[in-house]
Amino acid sequence: MQNLAQTLADYDLELLRVIANRWDVELPRSVKGAVAALSKVMLDRERAAAIWARLSDEQRGVLQTLLGSAGYKMPAPMFKRIAGEVRQMGVERLVREKPYLSPVSHAEALYYLGLIAFGGGQAFVYVPSDLAPLLPIEKTGYDLSAPAQRSEPLLSLPEPQGIRAADTSLVDDLTTFLAACYNEDVPLVNESLSDEQRMALEPFFIGKVEVARLALMVSLALDMGIAGLESEKIKPVPAKARSWLDAPRPAQVRALAEGWQGSRRFNELFHVPTLKVERTGTWQNDPLLARQAICGYLEMVPPNGWWSVDELIETIHEEEPDFMRPDGDYESWYIRDAKTNKYLRGFEHWHAVDGAVLRFILTVPMHWLGLVDIAENGAVCRLTPYGRALVGVSEWPPNPPPNAPNEGKPITVDAEGTCRAMRATNRYERFQLARFTNWIGGVSSVEGYQYLITPESVARAQKQGVRAEQIITFLRRVTGDKVPTAVIQQLQTWASAQAQTATLEQLWVLRLPSEALLDKLFELPKVRRFLGARLGAQAVAVRADQREALIKALRENNLQVEVSGAE
Repeated sequence: MQNLAQTLADYDLELLRVIANRWDVELPRSVKGAVAALSKVMLDRERAAAIWARLSDEQRGVLQTLLGSAGYKMPAPMFKRIAGEVRQMGVERLVREKPYLSPVSHAEALYYLGLIAFGGGQAFVYVPSDLAPLLPIEKTGYDLSAPAQRSEPLLSLPEPQGIRAADTSLVDDLTTFLAACYNEDVPLVNESLSDEQRMALEPFFIGKVEVARLALMVSLALDMGIAGLESEKIKPVPAKARSWLDAPRPAQVRALAEGWQGSRRFNELFHVPTLKVERTGTWQNDPLLARQAICGYLEMVPPNGWWSVDELIETIHEEEPDFMRPDGDYESWYIRDAKTNKYLRGFEHWHAVDGAVLRFILTVPMHWLGLVDIAENGAVCRLTPYGRALVGVSEWPPNPPPNAPNEGKPITVDAEGTCRAMRATNRYERFQLARFTNWIGGVSSVEGYQYLITPESVARAQKQGVRAEQIITFLRRVTGDKVPTAVIQQLQTWASAQAQTATLEQLWVLRLPSEALLDKLFELPKVRRFLGARLGAQAVAVRADQREALIKALRENNLQVEVSGAE
C-alpha cells in the first residue's frame, strides 16, 4: 500500500492546497515541495491527533472500519455503501464548487482531509500506510468496542400448507447415472448432459430430470472422485465408486452434502431460472461463498421448525450483503433479467441477483440433497435431520444396522429373467446388476427398478470381463440363493454359445511390479481407458492400436516403461 508521500504525489497542486488548508499548512508553489511540506505535518503524531479530534463520531467510525480492514484498504463500492460517495472533480470544478466546505458524505469529508485516498484506478479506498498507525483510534466517542452482532434468531412459523418433504432420491438417481455411464458412452456437455441423453435417462430416475439436477449429479460424481472423464466421457472410478455405492444411505447422503459444500464445479448462479448469466471471461464468482453464507446463517433458524425464506434473505442483505462479492463489485458481472433481458448492475439489484441465488440454494439444491423441506412454493423452509447436521446444530443421522428393514432389501429374479431391486437394495448391488442386464419399464417407490437379463446384456458384460459363472454366483448371493433354475440354465447356454465364437486379435501385455500398482492404474481415468482385461494380479491386456497412447499416459504419470519384443 502507498505511503503518504506517494499518495500526495499523485495529486495536483490545487487539491494539495485544499488538504493543506485543513491542516493549517502553508505550501511552497512546486508540487514536489508541497508534498514534502504537507507530508511532514500530517505525519506528526500530535497534529494527526488534533485532526482526529475534529472528526465527528460518525466519521471516526467510518475511518475505524477502514483501519480495521486488511492493509487499511477496502473495495471502493463497499466503502461507498458505508461512507457515501466522493464526487470526482477536476481543478476548475474544485475551485468553483468547493466541495470540502459542504461535503455530501463522510467519505468526502475524509478525502479532503487527506485521510483516505483511492488506489488501483479507483478500485479501492485506503489510508496511507505510514499515516494509519498515527491515528489515535482509541480516542473516540463512537462505540466500536463490541463486535457487530447478528440479528435475533428467526421466529418459528405455524405448520404451513403445501409441504414438500425432502427425500434422498439423489442417492438412487446418482447410482442409476453411474450405471448408465459404465454401460454406455455418456459425454459431458456444458457440465451436464445433452438433451438426448437426459431424455433417455428420464424413465429411470426418481427425481425430475432437470438440467440443474443433472449438473449437480455430474459435478458431485466428478468432484468426489467416484467418476472421471475419459475423452470427455463420464466413467465410474471403480474403487472410489464402490466405496460410496456400498455405504449405508445416511453415509451416502452426508458424502453428497459435504461434496456439494466444497464443489466449485457446480455453480448455482448459472442455474437460477430468473437470471441469464453471460460467460464473458472478464469476471467470475466463487460458488462456495454463497453456500458458506447460507450455512452460517442457518444456525439462527429454528432447528426443528418452519421459518421464512424472505426473512432469512433480508437478514443477510442487512448484515452481510457482499457475501458473494468480497470486493463489493456490483457493476462488472454480466447478468440479465431472464424476463426483461435487461442487465442487472448495481447494488439496487441485490435482491434480483444475490438474493435470488440465496433463494435458489435453499429451495433447490439443498432440497434435492435432502437437507431442507419446503412449503408454500418455497416461501418457508425447515431443516431436515441431515440439514441440521450440515450446519452443525446436531449430529449426523446414524447408519442403520445391516439387518434393518429399510436397508439391504434383496434383489428378486423371476423365471423370465426379470430382476427387481428396491430403493432399499444395496446401491452397489444394483449397480452390479445393471452391468449384465437391460433396464425395462420405469421406476417407482412401489415397484422399484426392473431389469431384464438378455443375450445382448450378458454379451456386453462378458466383453467387460464378467463371466457367466460370476453372474450366477452374484445372483445367488443377492437373492438369498433364490435364482430360478431356468435362468441359471439360460445363462449357461448363452455362455456356452459365446464360448463357441473364436476371436483372434493381437494384444500387448503390460506387466507391473506389484498388484497394488496395477490397481492404482485402474483408478487413473487417463490410463484406465487404454487397459483391457486383467491377466492375473500384475498384468493386463492392451490392444495393439492403443500401445503408444498407453506408453505416453504412463510416462505422464511418472512411470518408466520398457518395451520388449517390439519390431
